[in-house]
Amino acid sequence: MQLRDYQKKLINGLRNSMANGHKNIMVQSPAGSGKSITMAEIAKRITQHEMNVLFVVHRRELVKQIKSTFVKWGVNMNFCEIYMVQTATRKLEKLIKPEYIFVDEAHHSLAKTYKRIFDYFPVAHVIGFTATPIRLSGKGFREVYDDLIIGPKISWLIKNHYLAPYTYYSVNLIDQKQLKRSSTGDYTRQSMENAGKNIIYGDVINAYKKLANNSKAIVYSYSVQSCKQVAEEFNKNHISAQEVDGKTDKDTRKKAMHDFRTGKIKVLVNAELYGEGVDVPDCQTVIMLRPTQSLSLFIQQSMRCMRYKPSKKSIIIDQVANYTRFGLPDFDRDWTLEDRSKHPQREGGSDGPAIKTCPECFGVILASCHECPLCGHSFEAEFRKLAQDRRAELEKINLNAKELRERKKKEQELLLRDPSTFTTFKELAIYGKATGKKPGWAWHMAKAKGLVK
Repeated sequence: MQLRDYQKKLINGLRNSMANGHKNIMVQSPAGSGKSITMAEIAKRITQHEMNVLFVVHRRELVKQIKSTFVKWGVNMNFCEIYMVQTATRKLEKLIKPEYIFVDEAHHSLAKTYKRIFDYFPVAHVIGFTATPIRLSGKGFREVYDDLIIGPKISWLIKNHYLAPYTYYSVNLIDQKQLKRSSTGDYTRQSMENAGKNIIYGDVINAYKKLANNSKAIVYSYSVQSCKQVAEEFNKNHISAQEVDGKTDKDTRKKAMHDFRTGKIKVLVNAELYGEGVDVPDCQTVIMLRPTQSLSLFIQQSMRCMRYKPSKKSIIIDQVANYTRFGLPDFDRDWTLEDRSKHPQREGGSDGPAIKTCPECFGVILASCHECPLCGHSFEAEFRKLAQDRRAELEKINLNAKELRERKKKEQELLLRDPSTFTTFKELAIYGKATGKKPGWAWHMAKAKGLVK
């Protein structure tokens, strides 16, 4: 197996960064782009010079997976140790003294467990790898890393057959108004329970049958109980499914993944257990039942079905309208080590084009489409209505001074509020105009909330 050109470019970028005096470096490359191979090649070169590598991961499933990749790639394992971060933290005195510390899913690097390892080995270089260098808090990574190496764009990887193309569908099954943020920035467990309490799990099965029937699917839900209900509903419909969660014992989790990979289980249902790093190339479908404000979580979960296989067409079924917050997985993102404003990814979080949901097939498509490319549904009547609305808006140009003051006051009030709390199209329109949103943003948001037809 040969390195791909973009993997070579990442490695050369890392070498140049170190040559320029950077000690701790973060490497960004999209989910499914082969970060494990890139890491293996770097580790192979280091261990060939009999220098030690300590590799820390955040889930037990990844230890064996990474170790297998490293052995196959020719890493000298006499100079390399791979541990879960919690295990490494407990046995710092017994670890090899590393010249290099590798961190998988490095967007977790600011956690106390990781920093304890870094502080214990202050001379070691820290090399972090992640698809999503971003945190919900908005805090940057300068505390740990000196430089950031940016990998290829997702759209480029799809175009060049390194990731599978996808079709994105969205049918909102939850009450978005019930969602409330916690101090961490993501939605609280209780609010997700409240938002999803009226979910008809048969609708989840119907969407799977209609859009992705008989394909291998991973379902991400918001709680253990909801996962169990989904798995039960699949099995009732004679579609083999299994629920696994953080409390599921190691052997059962291992068997569930084996059965999924071999096809004995068609649907694997979990609550965030298989979001990061898990390699399941033949998973074709992802079903999202977990609303989130985390761009990182959205990308990691939605792209879990996009590992490349010839002729594979991935299917993403978003049943909680996450796309209205982030756009689509392959929209371009601006990655940085610097601090961001809190919750920078809300309400789109990308520079991608405006999008909408087809009311006929539920496909998420470009807002400019007059006809759905998936099912042929015509939007001509809708476009005519929008044109009429715009003409009506243009006629309202003779506002007097009092009306202008009132509108300005309304804008200021709305700017202090979270757009998810808006209950009318007018509020969304005023907010969108005041914040420089793209044309059509308010309509698409209102559509997702059910405020317009």
